[in-house]
Amino acid sequence: MEGFFSADSGGGRRGEWPGASSFDLEAIMEGFGVPSWQPLGPLLSPYSSEPLGVLLEIEGEPYLLRPRPEGPAGEDSEHCYRFQRFLRLAGLPVPALRQTPTGSYCLTLGEEHFELQQWLGGEDFASAGPQGLRWVEAAGRTLAQLHEASLRFPGPQHRWPSELQAGGLVQGWLNLARERAERCEVGALSAALQTWVEQWEAVLPAAMMTLGAAQGLLELHIHGDYQALHMRFSAEGVCSVSDFYASRWEKRILEVAAALFAFSALDWQPATGQTRPLVARGLEPERARAFLRGYGSLLPPEGQEAVCLAEALMLMVPILTINGPLEDFVFGEETALEQSQEQTEEMLERLAWASAWPGWLRRARRWLSELWEEAASG
Repeated sequence: MEGFFSADSGGGRRGEWPGASSFDLEAIMEGFGVPSWQPLGPLLSPYSSEPLGVLLEIEGEPYLLRPRPEGPAGEDSEHCYRFQRFLRLAGLPVPALRQTPTGSYCLTLGEEHFELQQWLGGEDFASAGPQGLRWVEAAGRTLAQLHEASLRFPGPQHRWPSELQAGGLVQGWLNLARERAERCEVGALSAALQTWVEQWEAVLPAAMMTLGAAQGLLELHIHGDYQALHMRFSAEGVCSVSDFYASRWEKRILEVAAALFAFSALDWQPATGQTRPLVARGLEPERARAFLRGYGSLLPPEGQEAVCLAEALMLMVPILTINGPLEDFVFGEETALEQSQEQTEEMLERLAWASAWPGWLRRARRWLSELWEEAASG
């Protein structure tokens, strides 16, 4: 993969940022107050079509230079930096961010924004292999440690605008899927995606009412996008958690539900770069139990959280499905699937899996509640 910071005759002092113009690494590093550094090459991810950044050696330590992604509307850009620093000092495996001479964690050059982040190493998450189940439990335990520390975070509550609350977010993603269904020229795919959208729209109002009326749902600052893409693993477990750009004040049950789905419903395949359904229906029981055991051993459910886990999943599953198993349909080239019978049939299978979720959650409501309670009780 080319283009992130490709070395030239000047020793790698200029580079190409994906989708943008050439940048002067000398100017960037000068902006961070770093007089001496050595480029180590682009950081590639099997789950991304673009490099994540460029690795640099600074004072004998590896760092990751990358563009700061755009955040949601109304974002307090400093909150994620304050929160990350607090968590790192609390002992979480959160990379340190190098500051500019003026004390900023983000360098602005023209219209571009850059971060220089400590690189902690580790491996991409893989569902298969002997370490898979241990890593799932470690992911649950690290999320509990993050939430436990978050309860002590002294910063002001960072809330997203009302339209970006959970209900508004999921409806926005469903609207995007509906638009894709209307554009699709393959009747079977269009109908299946439209049916999937309607199924979720039928169950979401009741789920949101249940969560709204529930008692004792703990609220705190969450990571906001706690999944394998933003984590690295080693033999000891989780060695890095990054990308706090969606951090906000929220019901913690929503993050528990999203992470539970990410680690026990999806098959992460770094060898192929694909994220596919792990089992034919719902969550894989052993992995769900391992994740909740890791989480619940430190932070048990409070109030009515356990009985509302199915409703929390109803809000989070559509978002993660669109950005996981269905992403190459929803975001892919218009003709890629529509010209291949084999790909069309495979996508129909994934849509059938996705469409089974509302019914599965209704049937599994009691099991999910008991699973979290049992995990917390040891």
